[in-house]
Amino acid sequence: MEDNNGCRESPLIGSVEVLGSLFVQTVFWRAVAYLSWALVSLLTIRMFDSVELFGLISAALLVLGSLPALDGGFRNTLNRRILGRARDEETLRMLQFGQRLYSWFCAAILVLGTVILSAYSLTPNARSLHLPWGFYPLLGAVSGVVALGSAFLQLLTGLGQQRRMFMLQLFMAWASIGLLWMGFRVGLGVWSFVLSQSLPSLAAIALAAPVIRAEAPGLRLLDFSWSAEDSARLKELWPDSSGLMRFQFWTLLVYTFDAMLVAWLCQGKLVGQYLLVANLFSKLRLLLQSADEAVWPILAAKTNKAEVIAEGVLRFNGWLWGGAMAVSAVCIPAFIAHYKSEDFSGGTLLTSLFALRYLITGIASQPGYWMFGHGHMDLLARLMRRELVCCLTFSVPLGLWLGPTGILLAFIAGSSGSTLLPLHAAFAKASGRPLWTMLRASWSRAALSAGLAATLSLWGLRHWGGDWRQTVILAGLCLATTLGVAFGAALIRARRSGYTSRAELARFL
Repeated sequence: MEDNNGCRESPLIGSVEVLGSLFVQTVFWRAVAYLSWALVSLLTIRMFDSVELFGLISAALLVLGSLPALDGGFRNTLNRRILGRARDEETLRMLQFGQRLYSWFCAAILVLGTVILSAYSLTPNARSLHLPWGFYPLLGAVSGVVALGSAFLQLLTGLGQQRRMFMLQLFMAWASIGLLWMGFRVGLGVWSFVLSQSLPSLAAIALAAPVIRAEAPGLRLLDFSWSAEDSARLKELWPDSSGLMRFQFWTLLVYTFDAMLVAWLCQGKLVGQYLLVANLFSKLRLLLQSADEAVWPILAAKTNKAEVIAEGVLRFNGWLWGGAMAVSAVCIPAFIAHYKSEDFSGGTLLTSLFALRYLITGIASQPGYWMFGHGHMDLLARLMRRELVCCLTFSVPLGLWLGPTGILLAFIAGSSGSTLLPLHAAFAKASGRPLWTMLRASWSRAALSAGLAATLSLWGLRHWGGDWRQTVILAGLCLATTLGVAFGAALIRARRSGYTSRAELARFL
């Protein structure tokens, strides 16, 4: 949950018209950015000749992409304080502090990434493919460049230039796959991954720099100085940042450690199959959470109609996640088998378990973002830590017994023990909602949506399956039909009750 949603227009958000416009724009641009990264992930699969190599590289790229998230929550806190402020001396001092902090942070990530991936190169999986010895350390060092690019993009958010940030994210996605394709075409092999990870971030930094200089003249983009005043400011920001830091850290482990365990405990095709399905569901989760992520800044700003929008998203999520996960469970195995080969497919059972895990977390996404928007960071961190402990307690024994399926079952149990009920209970108490009524409403919608979507998907694959393009089109049509039925029923009930506005329609979803 990164602080990507700040906007310079925040003083105007109290207007219903402006609020709706900004919400829709934010959801749109987020969805386009995440959809682009999902498409890039699919295109990347084409570059691999073996599922074993895919599993090996995917685990390394997972580490590479995770390290920038360990920023201690300071960027979020700084952006919250900078947004909406005049460009006075205090704002400039906060910006300067942020640049010094993140210059050192990115340097530390460079060292940490090099050490972690050098250690990863010694694992049995890594040694079995006999890649060049310098590949892993160099790829690890790229993490510093990736972290720096992420820091520059987040700075754009704090400066009220989030739309430019989205544009740069789109550019980075397609530049990454273009460089990867070009590298393989000219015979660079695995070294293409070093280029595809580093050069887009460097280009984004170069493109963001003029915008940053225009918004904050005199700001040094890289600054490795440090003073007692910086230490004091770091200490002053710590209470606001520590809860978010813990939450970010535990969340990062919950959504990545299962893949690391599979890479550690399993070998051969199982690793690549698991990581491919995990990657697809991860990208799908980011795409489906676009509306949730767009709501929390509006809630944090306590704007008019914020709770109405949040309530609508809460109701809609039952339909959305139930339908999307059912379609995914049915269609992803067929898609992978036709898009790549049967060797890359983890099978229906593994995909269905992933769908169940992400259905649990998806239903809880709006309660989680509502709590995030209202500042309940410590509670969210405790719940996520509890989930991780439960996951780790069962994952190793179940993984040794059942392989990747056992690890996934352990993480489903962890999500059930934290996200399924305790998070909803805390949300119900904080928001004044009746817990069981809310759960019944969300899960009944998810069950109806999943049943309809799964039925349509199974029928469609039986009659029109056989090609990955048809499978993608079929999946989209099945989900669209399911959501169309939900919206149609809501519209009929709303009109019968005398309501015609779009805002009031959310009550009947």
